[in-house]
Amino acid sequence: MAPAILLLAACGGRGAIPNGSGGSVGGAGVGAGGRGAGGAEAACTGSADPRLVVAPQRILLLTMPQVVSTVGYLLGPAAAEQVRSSPGVALVPESDRRFPPGDDGSISDVAVTYRDRVGQIVGEYVLENFAEVTKCAPATDVCALDFLNAIAARAYRREPTTDERTALRDLYSTLREQQVNGYQVTATVEEATQYALYALMTSPQLLWRYEVGDQAAALASSPSGVSLTDDELASAVSFFLTDRPPDDELRAAARAGTLRTTLASHVARILDTEAARTWLRSVMEIYFGQNRLPQVEAGNFPGLTTALLADMQNEWRLFLAEALWRGDLSGLLVSRTAFLNSRLATSIYDVPVPSGATDAAFVKTTLPSDRRAGLLTNAGFLTVNASSDGGTRVAARGRQAAAALLCAVASPVPFPGPVSEEEATQSQQLDATTAQQQVTARRKPACLECHATMDAVGVVLDAYDGIGRYRTVDDRGQPVDTHAFLPPVLGNGTVDGAAAMAEAIARSPAFVACMARVVLQHAMTDTSAWVEAPLTSQRPGCATADVAARFSAGSDKTFGALVRAAAASPAFVLRSPAP
Repeated sequence: MAPAILLLAACGGRGAIPNGSGGSVGGAGVGAGGRGAGGAEAACTGSADPRLVVAPQRILLLTMPQVVSTVGYLLGPAAAEQVRSSPGVALVPESDRRFPPGDDGSISDVAVTYRDRVGQIVGEYVLENFAEVTKCAPATDVCALDFLNAIAARAYRREPTTDERTALRDLYSTLREQQVNGYQVTATVEEATQYALYALMTSPQLLWRYEVGDQAAALASSPSGVSLTDDELASAVSFFLTDRPPDDELRAAARAGTLRTTLASHVARILDTEAARTWLRSVMEIYFGQNRLPQVEAGNFPGLTTALLADMQNEWRLFLAEALWRGDLSGLLVSRTAFLNSRLATSIYDVPVPSGATDAAFVKTTLPSDRRAGLLTNAGFLTVNASSDGGTRVAARGRQAAAALLCAVASPVPFPGPVSEEEATQSQQLDATTAQQQVTARRKPACLECHATMDAVGVVLDAYDGIGRYRTVDDRGQPVDTHAFLPPVLGNGTVDGAAAMAEAIARSPAFVACMARVVLQHAMTDTSAWVEAPLTSQRPGCATADVAARFSAGSDKTFGALVRAAAASPAFVLRSPAP
């Protein structure tokens, strides 16, 4: 057998290793040991480095959730709910969303049809609720046009131009009265408003978010780039922080031309709102893959029920809200706080039921410090990253966790041909050994390049079964040994147990860099503006490194401070000129 084939079998498998958290985390092709797919790049050169600018000048289609939130912004929550519940409007289920969530804005015939249907529903809603929505009683042309002009300014997320106002007025007048094939066709004020609003809802000014920038400000920036206009920046900030159009204060600052100089205060103001905290928590849920818990087949996991899956998701949301907004960023990994109901306490975490907890009531409690630490040992995180058959394969679970927390994604391993019977036997034999035996078998140079990080994380997680219950004996009936060699990215040395591993990750600059990369990638909306993680000299990830440095330089170490650092970066406010 060829040496390459033997090596692949000895390392525990063949084929490409997918990214974690739904396929979108980690540096593109960056191995855990530092191999870049495109070869080495020069080190970052400071504030003028052109790689600090990530996204090009572009126009972005609003996602369907953003279209629905725009309806609520324009007409209120009842109108948004009517859109959301109407047939012919397909919203991606929350459990199917992938990171970054703004990447859902794909262009297709179906996407156009869905957005057109939203326009129809909104027009019908206004017709049915005309006096309440427009405040026009009686219904007059003057009042209807005032309503449409006010809606246009909010729908376009900027003041309409003179030509746009004229076009809207002419459209309304034509709808009120026109000649069609020799016949005089008229419409009521209510009907003309309905169809004019349908036109607004399907207009490119509403459905597309422009990031073309201010060409006059291009030469003034460092690094070189085209600055977003104030109106564009208002939209970028608001969709980044809330997934909604900009509020009145942002729009007022944009109109006054002061938003670029007051950006930091507006970011801080919005971060204090419930809308921002809920949306950013949801973004991190999607990133860590917790939104996929409802897709787990409970029947494949001994002891798991659909009720426990729902409990895990509720617990996760409560924990994440606490960790993101009530402590330092490191709390994601080192916090012993949990929110348990009676089922989770007895069936998963094996702790006394907290006072006041029931099957329906979740109560804040503290978990044992020798067994639990943050999301690394969170039952939902462990379950969604287990094998689909409920197994706890060391490399697979470690790969997912290392990808999510360190942006360490192993390079794809090419395989030379079909798996032979001998190879399959070797792989099965390796899977049948203990976690420590598997890790030892892969502690050779050819394997360590990919496995050093994932195996170190995976072996400490061997103390938890497929649904996150602590154990001292593995699936094979062998004692669990959670000693691990730390990889270079975590400073080398050894640790024992998941809690110690969580603390090592939390101390590592790689964790801050990874979370900076996640926040900045979300801010960039989609993966066409790819953000590199600064793991190696081959892939310096200058934009991410800039955000991480801004965060590390401050005394505030909260998740909110990381978001503010991303919004203050050149990557957020500048775009590279189109060729």
